[in-house]
Amino acid sequence: MREALVSIGDADFEALGIEELVTLSREAGILDFDELVCQGTGAVVQVGVEERLDGDRLDALEYVTEWEYLPSADDRHRYVVAFHAPGLSDEFGEPMDDLVGTCDAEVGEREAALSLVGSQEAIAGTIDEYEDVGVRPELRKLGGYEGSSRPLDRLTDRQREVIQTAYDMGYYEVPRPVSTEEVAAELDLDSSTVAEHLRRAERNLLSVHLSSE
Repeated sequence: MREALVSIGDADFEALGIEELVTLSREAGILDFDELVCQGTGAVVQVGVEERLDGDRLDALEYVTEWEYLPSADDRHRYVVAFHAPGLSDEFGEPMDDLVGTCDAEVGEREAALSLVGSQEAIAGTIDEYEDVGVRPELRKLGGYEGSSRPLDRLTDRQREVIQTAYDMGYYEVPRPVSTEEVAAELDLDSSTVAEHLRRAERNLLSVHLSSE
């Protein structure tokens, strides 16, 4: 298992076609960023900001398919935003599907840092696909994956929450007493988002055990 730490900057956001969304988030003061789903040309992210986002500007972005403001007990404002990158072709993302976990982006004032974990082939294929569309990831580090050897630590916090909730509700019993839609309702998430989290969590857990055979 290998890990590549890469970063992308403003020119890359422009190549992806999402520079206005990044600018809008930066203007509101990014406090934290959590990727919920990353697949193909699209993603669902949760972002915490100092000030409210401009809803009219969000609505005007054709590549933002859905967004929701989440009330918070603290001083920060939180949003869930679903979008696709118009600069990417529909065929983009096949090598990324072979990565373990998600790209776990950390968005700052000048760049976004990505952690790509998987085989050397999957990492190289993902970087090649970015370069094909004009994105030039800067490689910061490439080496063996130094994460925990515990299988559950291969999951993101959201993946662990979803799969634990599904397990507690009996989703993995035979016969299955609850549906994906019922798990989604318990978590107040869209059923397609829950299905994607379950798929990735299950794949990550299986990769730990099957790759060791």
